[in-house]
Amino acid sequence: MLVLTSTETLFGGLLAVIALFWVARTIGLSHYWSSVLASVLPFLVYLGYSSVVWQGGDMLAIHLAVFVATSAVLGVFGANRRSKEEMHWGPKLIASFFVVLTVFMAILLTISSHGLPDKLSGLFLPNPDSQRLHTAFPGVIPHDQNNLYEQHMQRVEEQRNLGWKVDISGLNSLHSRVAGKITVNVQDAQAQLVKPEEVTLALWRMANSGDDRHVHLKPLAEGGFGGDVLVPDPGKWLIEVTVKRGQDTFVAQQSMFVDESIQK
Repeated sequence: MLVLTSTETLFGGLLAVIALFWVARTIGLSHYWSSVLASVLPFLVYLGYSSVVWQGGDMLAIHLAVFVATSAVLGVFGANRRSKEEMHWGPKLIASFFVVLTVFMAILLTISSHGLPDKLSGLFLPNPDSQRLHTAFPGVIPHDQNNLYEQHMQRVEEQRNLGWKVDISGLNSLHSRVAGKITVNVQDAQAQLVKPEEVTLALWRMANSGDDRHVHLKPLAEGGFGGDVLVPDPGKWLIEVTVKRGQDTFVAQQSMFVDESIQK
């Protein structure tokens, strides 16, 4: 199934509202019913899409507000144009407000999904040449993951005694919606290769725990463990690698930022 960004669904629905309003007026419907159909039909389509690809309740509310406001403005302007009456400055002000609001929300959605352009982020953020700048929304930590911190602290002493070191390769090359190769190598305190019995990789979505992924890595002929990982969305993710050998269990965690895929 084709997965669209919130910016694409918002502007695509906006164009659909305008097109449906024009079609409804062409076939002779009144401005009122043209506005109703132009707002309801695109929102029902987006509602069906959201039942498969959930973008969040806030996105649902934004799409509803934009579709209804756009169709209402089209209906008001169309009715006044037909009657050839000069519109009062009040409705003009309200219509202008919704136009500015729509553009502003689209800008915020674009920044939250893709971040600021490099030129703008370099102007406002410090040391752009010496670090990787992430200006997209990183997400929040879900409440159902907070208890994992206590479990992590309980394992710290055990893992310190093991002295293992986990090296994860391939994270920097991951892009959303494109499968990437991840390789995990484990060494002990003497820098000798550890041969675990099982290695699993978990990806936690910082903004939505429903997007979490769990992958069982397979032994590689050249050593270590590896597998293909598909990250569904860009943004900040928490990576957890669990290594098991006999009674020993070692857990390594690190965060990563996944960029938007350049493939369409």
